[in-house]
Amino acid sequence: MVSQIRRILCDSPEQKMWNLFLLLENEATVRTFLESKYRKHGVEHPSRAAFRAAQPLMYHVKQARTYYEAARRSDLFVRPLLSYYGMMTLCKALMLTRVPDYPENTSVLRHGISTRKRKRGDYQFFADEVRVQREGLFPELARYQGRESLIGENWTLKELFSLIPELQDGYRQLFPEETLFPVAVPEVTSVPNRGMPLVLEDRILDALHLTPRGLVNRLNRFSPGGEVRFTFEEDPVSVPRFLLFWHHPFISHVNQWERGFDHPLFREDMHGNHWLSPFQRVESCLPEMFVHYALLFALSMLCRYEPPLWGEMIYGMASEEMVLIQEFLQVTQRKFPNLILNELFEEKILFQQM
Repeated sequence: MVSQIRRILCDSPEQKMWNLFLLLENEATVRTFLESKYRKHGVEHPSRAAFRAAQPLMYHVKQARTYYEAARRSDLFVRPLLSYYGMMTLCKALMLTRVPDYPENTSVLRHGISTRKRKRGDYQFFADEVRVQREGLFPELARYQGRESLIGENWTLKELFSLIPELQDGYRQLFPEETLFPVAVPEVTSVPNRGMPLVLEDRILDALHLTPRGLVNRLNRFSPGGEVRFTFEEDPVSVPRFLLFWHHPFISHVNQWERGFDHPLFREDMHGNHWLSPFQRVESCLPEMFVHYALLFALSMLCRYEPPLWGEMIYGMASEEMVLIQEFLQVTQRKFPNLILNELFEEKILFQQM
């Protein structure tokens, strides 16, 4: 199988990432790109549909790039709002690759997600919740990605922050818990009759209160599609670590597949490193694209509608939230457009500093 992972060495990963988006600001390129997408997804009259959708897609990408550039230069007091609108515009561009006439009606233009309307005097930021609505951009994205189960679900902001690998150090400064555990993936491909090896530290078992066999059973129970499965064996040389083996019928190594582990409990950082989450609500464990959407929505609502509260959070001397908020805004500036780029080109693109 041909690898669907592209590693790009560059001086400035963020600038190089946006340079690839420029391909989608050229009308001839966009028409060809969209026609190929629509044929793949069975859209009627793909050539005509691509002609209609080309300019909207181009201007969504251009507007998103402008929002992100403005967010990078802006004061923290308004940055979440600019980042949120940049993120939404990229999501709309992604929807256009599936639905040529998006938006078909005004209901799909709603945010599709909500937080508590009033922030009382005893407001606790990390305890605040976001909930997915039935109509709007968030549930539309969920439906087109086969994630309908997310509709109606809710998460605390603390849970959402815990699911982003790049925030793990800051998260552990604030909370006495580890929510993502590094997974060591050797370069060797599959061992005959055993699968691709990966190494975990024993503390993941303590966090889940499971034996190695129990962890493997848990991973297999929530493995989507039935293609991927895990087995294990103890590693007497590397105590306190143990070996898992990842089996796929066609892929010999997880780094040869743009979908990675293709499992709700595995996460990936911007450098292609893998992490395992002990998240208990596996059925509603959000893919990272949706995590960024939910967090940016919550922050943008505070920024827009609660400026006194937001100002105290980011400038107040006693604010602990700022540790994660500022780091998240830096991470999402670079990572969310990359996640959308991966979806648009249907490959995993890793931009690595030279």
